[in-house]
Amino acid sequence: MTVHFYLVRHGQTQLNRHHRLQGITDSPLTKKGIRRASKLGIQLRNIEFASVYTSDLRRTQETARIILSENQKRLAKIISEPGLREISFGNFEEMKNRHMVPNAIKKLGIGQIFGAATSKKRVTAMTNLFGKMDEGAQIEDAKQLNARITRTLSAIGKQYAGQDVNILIVAHALILSLFIENLSGDVPLFLLKNARVSKVDYDGVKFKIVNVNKKKSIK
Repeated sequence: MTVHFYLVRHGQTQLNRHHRLQGITDSPLTKKGIRRASKLGIQLRNIEFASVYTSDLRRTQETARIILSENQKRLAKIISEPGLREISFGNFEEMKNRHMVPNAIKKLGIGQIFGAATSKKRVTAMTNLFGKMDEGAQIEDAKQLNARITRTLSAIGKQYAGQDVNILIVAHALILSLFIENLSGDVPLFLLKNARVSKVDYDGVKFKIVNVNKKKSIK
């Protein structure tokens, strides 16, 4: 039997709208974010979820509530799981995205930045840059972050051993993109999109990608 994880990045937030880096800093959904989350809810309306997990940040919880408001099946309880929280970007939280590259080049040199941008494991390489740029913040590296979400999803999945169930996970761009990349999945250039869904199956031992960043109907 298989646990079917529906992995969703939260809807657009005010910080997303203003192109600012957002990790553990929270901000509310925009009107666009609410609208897209509602559309995703309609897309998933005929899927019965045994459980719904979000991070402990408001933007994921708000997105989950909107998705479930469109669901025509038995409504599952929303469970807050800190293991799904986004990475902390340390002193770079809320920095304008356009300022990130100049800051990174200044601190690390253009060679490391170019290497990360062109790496086959681009999300992994980019994640590791944040800790190098802000060593005092104790930012998780890619290995630690991927271990955290893998451990969290495995623990959730094992609760349903021997069952064929659907689980909705609403989390964040970097942590979900890194997880999918480490399963050898193709991640969009600018990470998973807001209010898009990716499906990953779990058999109690390993994870398998079904699809990534879907915009249209999914089963």
